[in-house]
Amino acid sequence: MTVSTATTRAELNGNGTAGPFQCGFRVLADTDLSVYVDGSSTAKTLTTHYTVANAGTTSNATVTFTTDNYPVSGTANVVLVRTVPYTQLTDYQNNTELDAETMEASFDRNTMQSQQLSTDKDRTIRYADTVTSVTTAETEIADVAGDRADKLLAFNSTGQLSATQEIGAWQGNWVSGTVYNERDLVKDGETGAVYICTSVHTAGTFTTDVNAGKWSAVIDAGGFNVKLTANLTIAADETYICPYKIDLNGYTLTNNGTLICAEIITGDGEFAGTSATESGPVDISSASLVTLSSTQILTNKTLTSPDINTPDIDGGSIDACTIGTNSVVTDLRVDNLKLDANTISSTNTNGPIDYDTNGTGDHVFKVGATTALTISLSGGNTTITGP
Repeated sequence: MTVSTATTRAELNGNGTAGPFQCGFRVLADTDLSVYVDGSSTAKTLTTHYTVANAGTTSNATVTFTTDNYPVSGTANVVLVRTVPYTQLTDYQNNTELDAETMEASFDRNTMQSQQLSTDKDRTIRYADTVTSVTTAETEIADVAGDRADKLLAFNSTGQLSATQEIGAWQGNWVSGTVYNERDLVKDGETGAVYICTSVHTAGTFTTDVNAGKWSAVIDAGGFNVKLTANLTIAADETYICPYKIDLNGYTLTNNGTLICAEIITGDGEFAGTSATESGPVDISSASLVTLSSTQILTNKTLTSPDINTPDIDGGSIDACTIGTNSVVTDLRVDNLKLDANTISSTNTNGPIDYDTNGTGDHVFKVGATTALTISLSGGNTTITGP
């Protein structure tokens, strides 16, 4: 027999049937085959889940699944791998006949083992042949298990493998004058952004160190952008607060009031107006912020169709409105007058109630739609007329 192909594995599509599934290569024994289904790393069990045909023959092996173990329909969800044990079981005796088929079977087994090693090598991460100066120092990990626990596999500053790398060492807020090492993590106390150290250095001025490439942003507190979708004007009495960067996105932002944001990205847009932009932390206790509770002063604001419960209006004017249309007012006070139920009275002790027509008009008192009493003043004489 010969080993005429270098193929040692097959990726086939499941179809919900038993098969047979063609391996595309020979196996010397039915146990020299591992079967995996649906991405599981656990091999199926021979006889229990599948059977193998043509093992030990010149024909390629096939796999047939047993009842209730058919692989579902899928792409490359059936994987067949030749796994020849790394043993040699033929014992050749001195001064005995040498059988050609037995010897060739041994050669075939060695060839299959070599192909298996080659396949394993091809499917591993390794240095390319063009990479020079690769020695044991670059490929060997000498760290003990306790040092490797909960760490990352990475390359250190000299390019050698390291199994003790952490994501980064948290150092808290950045402090000037501190010696920082590679992969130290700090927070900018001004913006809240998180940075990772890229080179060993003694901290000077944070902005200077960042611009020098000694720090890279991991979480940029102002890194999230909002884009304008139309021109925006902030009036002189308005405050616009945006905790992110504002991308003008080709539009015009006119700031005549108060604008607080992380940054303005002008790009193809235009930033105009009479006011400067405030950037950095926002004072959430600012009087410009509208709160859901406590006292809030609104100046020159127009409220459209407001529903205000238990208002306390201390001054000003109420124009063109109706009072008590939807809910009856049970106690109305106007200066010293009180209107309560069917009584008009004075809240000023012993105070008079003056009826003034603001001219020469009569005072008319009605019962229903019928005039009950009319009081007229003419030429200094008062006339009282009944029905």
